[in-house]
Amino acid sequence: MMLSGLYSQSFKNIPVNPISKDLLQKYHALVAKINEHKLVMIDIVFNKNDLEEFEGLAQKISKYKKVLVLGVGGSSLGGKTLTSLKFQNKLQFLESIDPATVGNVLEETDLKNTFFLVISKSGETIETICQTLILLDKLQQEKILDFAKRFLFITESNQNSIAKIAQEIGAEVFPHPNNIGGRYSCFSVVGLLPALLCGADIKKIRLGAQKILTHFLENDSNEILKSCEIQLDLYRQGFNSNVVMPYIDNLKNFTDWYRQLWAESLGKNHFGATPINSMGTVDQHSQLQLYLDGPKNKFFTFFTQKNHPQNFNIKDQKNCPTLFGGKTLAEIVEVEQSTTIEVLNQQKLPIRIFSIDTLDEEILGGLMMQMFLEVILIADCKGINPFDQPAVELRKDLAKKILTKK
Repeated sequence: MMLSGLYSQSFKNIPVNPISKDLLQKYHALVAKINEHKLVMIDIVFNKNDLEEFEGLAQKISKYKKVLVLGVGGSSLGGKTLTSLKFQNKLQFLESIDPATVGNVLEETDLKNTFFLVISKSGETIETICQTLILLDKLQQEKILDFAKRFLFITESNQNSIAKIAQEIGAEVFPHPNNIGGRYSCFSVVGLLPALLCGADIKKIRLGAQKILTHFLENDSNEILKSCEIQLDLYRQGFNSNVVMPYIDNLKNFTDWYRQLWAESLGKNHFGATPINSMGTVDQHSQLQLYLDGPKNKFFTFFTQKNHPQNFNIKDQKNCPTLFGGKTLAEIVEVEQSTTIEVLNQQKLPIRIFSIDTLDEEILGGLMMQMFLEVILIADCKGINPFDQPAVELRKDLAKKILTKK
């Protein structure tokens, strides 16, 4: 069935059971909460005034040849996902603090022609603070006097470490929206400003999210509700690994974003299926053996595309006939994805397929909204808070204690 005219979702080897009373009750409670504007990360997709602000920021930044984004996790993955829609070499994300990686990025960056976008909701992210301080030291060493004009800091408070660094150097600070966690921030400035800098249509991103949200709110037998019922039932049956396998390379960053959304939102109280990233066609050659002949504990989600913006005709060499001459690359991809799905189907493994005509801003915005709604509703059914990450905070606190003693 088509979801809001954007894409279709279908299932194999999964019985269609009625929606349980508990799930239906949780669904109506979630719908009421959304309609009462209690979930800011969802409500934000209907905002219009903030888009002009983002466009103003982008206009100031776009004069620079390169934009380096400093951030990690929710501060980067949403933006990376949305920027994947446009092939470009203007925007680069620095997430790692591996000294070799930081050194290589600094070595290849023309600091005089680069703008720096620093994103941290809490303003206390260890990696982002360290990256920023190293970068500022490098700029000062190279005697770039107007470096403060080359920075924009996005953070939630004026009192955190990132904000204080910005104030110290006299750089602009733009507010990270309150009550929106990093992994839910893709429809805010955190995700939309990088997308805008790459030439993506951010109005269409939000429009796609709106369409899927409306589909969810107006029909209590909608496809998203059915997906949640299926995933909860599969978990009860022991399917505790969640393989996400696009045959669309531009969804690689989407799988990273989804992995964080799923793992950090649902991995609580001994609940949670492990999300596994798997790219078609590449991982047919590295993981498919395990999927077919290993433990039967995996639920598979595929993303396939009917029309490719680019295509190539394959021509055999004169005296070297192959199976592929006279075919197009898109036809080969179709064979690869359909045969992978079929061999898993023959093993009676549970499969979900998202069929996309051509990936664009509306579709990607819709997919991200669907994943929001599924995760939040599944969390509600399991009595889990999908918006915190208490175990992660334990690790952060321990790191800060050790650093304080040194």
